[in-house]
Amino acid sequence: MYASDVTYRKRAAAVFRNLQLQKEWFATGGTIRILGQKGGNDYSYMTQVEEGCVADKCWELYVPLQVKNGNGPISTYFTGLSLFTGTTDSSGFISYTDYNGNLLYDAGWGAPLVQSPTVLDDISVPIPLNGMDFFFNNVNYGGSSGPGIFWNSNNVLLFGNTFNANRISVNYNEGPAILMGNYDRLCSGLYSSNYNTIDNKFSITKIMVSFSNYFTDTSASNGANYLTAGKLQIRLIREITGYKRQWVEVGVISAPSSPGYSNNPSVSYPSGNNQDTTPEPIDPTKSSPWDVTDGTQFLQIAGSQYSTAFPEAGTTILYEADKNGRGWKFTPNAYFPV
Repeated sequence: MYASDVTYRKRAAAVFRNLQLQKEWFATGGTIRILGQKGGNDYSYMTQVEEGCVADKCWELYVPLQVKNGNGPISTYFTGLSLFTGTTDSSGFISYTDYNGNLLYDAGWGAPLVQSPTVLDDISVPIPLNGMDFFFNNVNYGGSSGPGIFWNSNNVLLFGNTFNANRISVNYNEGPAILMGNYDRLCSGLYSSNYNTIDNKFSITKIMVSFSNYFTDTSASNGANYLTAGKLQIRLIREITGYKRQWVEVGVISAPSSPGYSNNPSVSYPSGNNQDTTPEPIDPTKSSPWDVTDGTQFLQIAGSQYSTAFPEAGTTILYEADKNGRGWKFTPNAYFPV
């Protein structure tokens, strides 16, 4: 008696699923060996399934990596990362030497109580994606010709660069953006790198940011690290195969004193307003400085999380979306294990 084709396919699917699980366990230290299955009348079919070449159906059997609870690993090293450098360009960006002797973009305003313009203030810098796709609301901001993704010096990841440079508190209607403790801040270091995982299943752009509070962290009397009160490790992650999911993972290396702007009445801000140029109230729909706006509204996915205190050092936070950059979710104390 011979097994039916359906039986072969069921067996092959089970073997493929088991193999994928074993590979994940091996990669995460859950096992020290991968046990394969050989022989049998359906061995050829199973081999083809493992190689992903049977009627393009292997995506249906794909066992995806999942978000992990708890705070993930955060690197404090800049090895392999490139510093953003440059000279005066058509946008008026000017390169200056920072306190470590490196070149750093600056728009020319400098920082209060700092003798020379060594920081980024009220400016957005393009993040090199090297062709990596990354979507927001059905628009690919990466790829070969996307509008680009920018780091704003007031702790905002911008999709496109439509943000008003004079505004320091993001409103709901200024363009797609992910807030990461949005406040009037200074950026004193910005590094990035691009790479794929070893199995070539995920593209990653890694960003390291050093920053400080504009009002309270600018005096040299605060110590040698007065321009690096806060440090973040940010990873843009996109799945190359399978469901092509997306994440923005934020790891807090060190936390500044201010949580950021929100409508929380228990928090007061220096100078009594949230604008560099003219007093303007904080957007009443802005419940957290760690939210997402799609350019028409705050998605309110963070609730009032972190509206009274910046997440402490060692915290990892996940923003997650589908392959089109929709359905954004916010998960504190979580990470993606790649």
